Amino acid sequence: MRKAQDEKSKGQPRQLSGVSNGSGPTLKTKEDMVRYRDNLRKVLPSSKNTTTTNQQTPKKPTTISTPTRCASHKNTLPRPTPGAGTYRLAVTNRPKLAFESQSRHRTDLLDSSLFEEHGTQCHGQTTHDEREIVVGLDFGTSSVKVVIGDSALGYAFAVPFTTGTGIARYLLPCCLYRTDELYSLHQGSQVYRDLKLALVANPTERTFQEPVIAFLAFVIRHARNWLLREHRDKYHDTHIFWKLRIGLPVAHRLDEQLSPIFEKLARIAWLVAGSTGPITRPSIRRAEERHEALLAGPEQMTEHEDIDVDVVPEIAAQIYGFVNSNRFDRKARNLYLIMDVGAGTVDSSLFRVNPARGGKWDFEFFTSAVEPNGVMNLHRHRINWWQEALQANAKCRGLVSCWDDLKFPTDRELAIPDCYTGYFQGIEVDFNDTRNTPDRVFFGTVLNQVSTNTYMKAWQTGLLEGQLLKDIPTFYCGGGTRMLFYDHLRDRLRADANLSWFGLKPHRIELPSGLEAPGLKRDDYDRLTVAYGLSFLEVGKIVKAIPEPKLRIPPTMTWRDNYADKDYC
Repeated sequence: MRKAQDEKSKGQPRQLSGVSNGSGPTLKTKEDMVRYRDNLRKVLPSSKNTTTTNQQTPKKPTTISTPTRCASHKNTLPRPTPGAGTYRLAVTNRPKLAFESQSRHRTDLLDSSLFEEHGTQCHGQTTHDEREIVVGLDFGTSSVKVVIGDSALGYAFAVPFTTGTGIARYLLPCCLYRTDELYSLHQGSQVYRDLKLALVANPTERTFQEPVIAFLAFVIRHARNWLLREHRDKYHDTHIFWKLRIGLPVAHRLDEQLSPIFEKLARIAWLVAGSTGPITRPSIRRAEERHEALLAGPEQMTEHEDIDVDVVPEIAAQIYGFVNSNRFDRKARNLYLIMDVGAGTVDSSLFRVNPARGGKWDFEFFTSAVEPNGVMNLHRHRINWWQEALQANAKCRGLVSCWDDLKFPTDRELAIPDCYTGYFQGIEVDFNDTRNTPDRVFFGTVLNQVSTNTYMKAWQTGLLEGQLLKDIPTFYCGGGTRMLFYDHLRDRLRADANLSWFGLKPHRIELPSGLEAPGLKRDDYDRLTVAYGLSFLEVGKIVKAIPEPKLRIPPTMTWRDNYADKDYC
């Protein structure tokens, strides 16, 4: 095998205690950290029960499950804290939804034949060139993005999937259909959503593996055929050696079980994409059998089956456009923090990047966290709160039937409201303590992930000194960062008076000149950073940092230290 809209004042997040541009006492001990974390908890909802006029009752953590899916996928969602203060509801005679309840635009896919053809080359019997082409596949929770890189040309091509405009043109919703044995991206009697989340939660279950294989096979077919058709003039006499790079969150990439499974499924999907005919359950089974045969006897591999697959940390790929630009100083400390807000999760990591030999890049990850704090889980958290708040109100019973349809699809393309109060007309909410609003509860969870579990954790665990963490360049990426809700994090994390070194300095990843993506706005490029980086990045070492030992060997020793002085004899 070849190695080849702003939130109303009542619900707006309150500033962290002591947050300012000034400086305060430096925290030098773990006791200082405990005091600081106690201050941080003041902005989070209180867990103490209070006498209320409308008290929330404790519930078990809910699970993300799509009614139309074969099986449920377990993933704990943040919940409004039980007994977290009083609120008053004022309901008119005709309350109604105040936002678009449909989850998706009726955007048409491009030419369906691109999903059906299975070729890997466009040259004739003779060729005059050989070239390595890399398919960078960003398999997200809500959508897939693909960029194909040609390092010899120095160009990358963003692959369009729909007839939409702007960034929507390059987003393929992660939604799959099946009728009997036949899979489709258009329609079917059964619909699969949460493809990635379901697989991550149940990586060894074939029930969740097969839909992922089918979906990736459609994506691969489309990407290859689009390139060979739209850029035939570049490759009509060139033999292409294909490479497939797929991204995973850092924590998942370092998972010894999950990463190999994604690689395996990507290889099988490549085989399915190269087979003739429609994508069916039998064709997937045949590809699985063929994959096992090739493992046992790689010499059987044909040219169309030859594929080099790499699983790469998404955050490493995201920062590629920056480290490969003139803004990157190879001699600097090169510590960075990235927060990627997706539909299902927020992925945050603190890491160091260094250039290595052969044009490769080494990554050392100090902390990383992947938590269900993404946009659609914020949406579900709000819907859960509204369900509890309105369930005893007779005027609102007519709204119950739409709740499940509102909260489950993660492939939603339409924006959700900027604030929980924007979901209904004719209903007003007044909290005695605005720290207990559903948005404040969820915001506290996200803040804790990035500030405590990612940024400060590196200092708390002894991985990095505090001064090294001052003004860390920080990149805010993902579609969720366009929401005012998540954008508040930029200001909240700039500084804190209790930590002289605390501060994340926002940076922007610029649109690279070598990316061809007609209609893409500069401000939307961050949606394609992972796919672009995957199409070019050559990863060297990926290591997980460990704390410095508590007991250190003395820095200087002489030969006399190994012998007893004569005075002791």
